[in-house]
Amino acid sequence: MKKKSHTNVHFDYGGYYSEGNEWIYKNSLYAISFKTACLEKITYSVLLDKITTKVGQNGVPGNLRLSYNLSKARRETYIVDDEDVYIFLTECDEEGRIPVLHVELLSDNNQRVEVLVPERRSSVGVNYVELVNVNEGMEVVAVERSMDNHLDEDVDGMFDFDDIPAIPNRVKGTPKNIEWEDGTGIELYQEFCSKEALWELVNKAAKQLVYGVLTIKSDPLRLMLRCKQYSQGCKWYLRVARTKQSDYWSVRVHRKIHTCSRSVESTSNSVQRGTPRLIAAVLHADFPGNLQTPNPKSIMSIVTGRLGVHCSYSTALRGKMQHVSEVRGGPEKSYKMLFSYLYMLEKVNRGTVTSVELEEKKFKYLFIALGASIEGFRAMRKVIIVDATHLKTVYGGMLVIATAQDPNHHHYPLAFGVIDAEKDDSWIWFFQKLKTVYPEVPDLVFISDRHQSIKKAVMTVYPNAHHVHCIWHLSQNLRLRAKTDKDGAAKKFLECAHAYTESEFNREYGIFRSRWSNAADYLDRAVGREQWSRYHFQGDKYNIDTSNAAESMNAVFKKARKYHLLPMIDAMVEKFSEWFNNHRQDSGNASSTSQVVPFVENILHARCLVAAKLKVVELNSYRQEYNVIDGMSVSFLVDLKMKTCSCKTFDIDKYPCVHAIAAARFLARKEGRNADVSIYGLCSVFYLIDTWALAYYRTLFVVPHESEWNIPESVKELEAEPPDYTPKKGRNQDKRFPSVGEKRRKSNKAVPGINLERWLQPEDPEAS
Repeated sequence: MKKKSHTNVHFDYGGYYSEGNEWIYKNSLYAISFKTACLEKITYSVLLDKITTKVGQNGVPGNLRLSYNLSKARRETYIVDDEDVYIFLTECDEEGRIPVLHVELLSDNNQRVEVLVPERRSSVGVNYVELVNVNEGMEVVAVERSMDNHLDEDVDGMFDFDDIPAIPNRVKGTPKNIEWEDGTGIELYQEFCSKEALWELVNKAAKQLVYGVLTIKSDPLRLMLRCKQYSQGCKWYLRVARTKQSDYWSVRVHRKIHTCSRSVESTSNSVQRGTPRLIAAVLHADFPGNLQTPNPKSIMSIVTGRLGVHCSYSTALRGKMQHVSEVRGGPEKSYKMLFSYLYMLEKVNRGTVTSVELEEKKFKYLFIALGASIEGFRAMRKVIIVDATHLKTVYGGMLVIATAQDPNHHHYPLAFGVIDAEKDDSWIWFFQKLKTVYPEVPDLVFISDRHQSIKKAVMTVYPNAHHVHCIWHLSQNLRLRAKTDKDGAAKKFLECAHAYTESEFNREYGIFRSRWSNAADYLDRAVGREQWSRYHFQGDKYNIDTSNAAESMNAVFKKARKYHLLPMIDAMVEKFSEWFNNHRQDSGNASSTSQVVPFVENILHARCLVAAKLKVVELNSYRQEYNVIDGMSVSFLVDLKMKTCSCKTFDIDKYPCVHAIAAARFLARKEGRNADVSIYGLCSVFYLIDTWALAYYRTLFVVPHESEWNIPESVKELEAEPPDYTPKKGRNQDKRFPSVGEKRRKSNKAVPGINLERWLQPEDPEAS
């Protein structure tokens, strides 16, 4: 015979307190407890009859009003019909306790009932005020009862309905609970690489489908999870254990069906906010294998839109960094796998040269020169720009980049590396490694800022090379020496540095000295003119006189400098590969009518228009010497065979000036069809399209994923430990450190509440 099930219902009135699993009300008028039979048979009228009978037995006549309160946090609910009765008998709180029935005794006099909470509504939407107004003349009566005997009265006053086998879960075919899957997609005996990977999948699905997960057990051998509403009957359960033969985790038990309510989880006070691991899981799905992700504010919006979870700015930032770490490993893993990574970099890029310097097994220096760049430098002008910038990681350090300028005036990467700081030993080590791939050649020029360690390293490693200062950095240094009009002093200095001839330099520098004598004395005393003046420099630096190429590289890798070591190298190689491909296409798609790169072609195109109007006088037809007179009646001597001009523009830039073009036009018209002269022939070989294409003919390959690596055992044994560092508070500085004397850009943001236009206007003396 099937065992019968009963439901206890307690009738009470007043405030409540907890005693065991029942709620007992302090100011009770009646305490009634009985066992319910079939819920379908308990109607509102039947319930009133039973209670009235009980009230009559206690000698308290009158009308009754019924209500209940499920918990302290919820408002009181009134029972006015059969549906309310059924809801009352089947409802319980999160811990399985049933509500207590409030019984109000109403008199028959003509006084209106005063309602303390007029906004209360019954479960079917009937306003409590309206319900009371219908029964005018009623009065709420509260009779206090001693607490000493309420339990006895509750036991003595208990009566039963007919028992039935069980309480049905649904009435008239209406389902009480909805069954739905957890959305994880996990299958039985499925294996995961780690427990964290499984938990990440479950947590993401829980946030997306709005259900809570509770951890029962989590240790090195197993993970057991269940639904937070298991006390309400939800049977969702997941058990995972680590396999004995490997470090993988296998799903042993998975009950994927939920029967809980999302409404309970949505209004729960224990709803968790987004975690960095959850943020990283979202970024893994939206940006798989990509190191470039949106900023933290955008990530906050993405997570809210995907999972409906709110997270703070700092959590989004930590999740962003965790995503990068998991794509290519954490900082410690970067140093541990450094030698294996460099082995694969050399393997996929033929001719690549790498070097690592360790100090007591701890990382110190790194040098990388890609094979494609080493071969491409043969087609470059022999001018190398070097600079260093700070890394924004926990271990710090400096990123060093050596670049050149390709024929079309694009930045061309030669080598890069990591050093601990800009000091003599670090720079000397870097230049020694640089010399192994870019040996000293005649007329080799180095350009950098005025850091003394760089100058010393160049003189030590490349004794026959020229070294000049970046004129832009020098102009910013002069701002400290100029007492008035600092911006004008910096601008005038650049004009002096760009002068091609001695007369032009003396004229501009004379003006500079007359206005800023202190700055001029500093240049003559501390910095030689050959270090910054285009006219006074004895070598060939062409049009290159600033370290803008290296500075631009630093700006391009501003975000990459925040990555760990291996992700940063990945980002740099990927960007270099993109540049090589783009410039290779540009050189292949160049105009068939032109023989020089587009940059030089555009300059010659404009100069031809001016040269056509100049007067040319032939001085020596055999040596091809000409006197060219411009519109100001100034004469310039041009030698086409020696490719020189007295304006010095032809000599320094290595492509014809307007005077040389005018002389070439004159020679071509004089010789006619027999003329063997071309403007393109007067240009340096470094500006030809064929040379440009030669610089980018090699393909740069990025390092494949770690799963595809094939590393020899001798290389696997090589490991580097992270360098020592001193923890510091706060964030790392994101903006570039300003040079000495450099002017910072001021923000144009207006102050809230201030009318700047009115505030900046001069005061009217006649205004009151």
